[in-house]
Amino acid sequence: MNRDPDPEVRVYGMPQDENISHALRVYALAVLFALVAQVQRIIVGVFIEREGLQRMPKDLYGWWLICTFIGISTLAWTATGRKFPINMILIATIVEGSSIYILMDQKHTPGILPNFYITVIVVALVVGSCFWGAYFPMRLVPGDLLLSLLVAVANIMIIAFFVNSYFIHNKSFYTVVRNYFALVAISMVMYTATIIHDRQFDVPKNEYLFLSVLLFFAYMILHERILALSLQHYDLDCDIII
Repeated sequence: MNRDPDPEVRVYGMPQDENISHALRVYALAVLFALVAQVQRIIVGVFIEREGLQRMPKDLYGWWLICTFIGISTLAWTATGRKFPINMILIATIVEGSSIYILMDQKHTPGILPNFYITVIVVALVVGSCFWGAYFPMRLVPGDLLLSLLVAVANIMIIAFFVNSYFIHNKSFYTVVRNYFALVAISMVMYTATIIHDRQFDVPKNEYLFLSVLLFFAYMILHERILALSLQHYDLDCDIII
């Protein structure tokens, strides 16, 4: 009689190693995803020419958010999405899709130094948010209610984003939406850190694939925001930051 395999093997496609904590898995995978994205941007960025560059369609930001969120939701909450190898395919798609999107935006700020500063700032934000969620008093950390409200408003914001993108064309609203999702990303990192460091007692700690992708997605949202802010001070007709 065949025994049912270990649930973690069946869901994640890999055996559990008690010597590797779930926290280490989450952070290690999140860093790995970020490194893969960064290396791709560096390699491709070397060959990018600024001549004839066109701005990306404004609605592409919204499509990136929606498609990535659907991928993460499938990975986290569906039986098929949680099983190997579908989970690995979803993760690869999320990482590659986000890397390509940021690369398309990054091409407007060529050069190693500006993008190095952007990366340092974003990494500092993510690490600081993780530290905040892991060690600051819980009353100062976003909880279930606040995060639910932020996500609910985010759904409204993304609908308004597409209405503005296709019908109204108010440039200021794009900035408002990006700033709001950056706030959601920071709150999401803080909340995720409370899960990773066992401060949320009603959330499973073995969701390391989902949590690592969530951290990576927040990292990419913040990278896009800082990148967009840098573009406001970058003159495409010269090679210096003004």
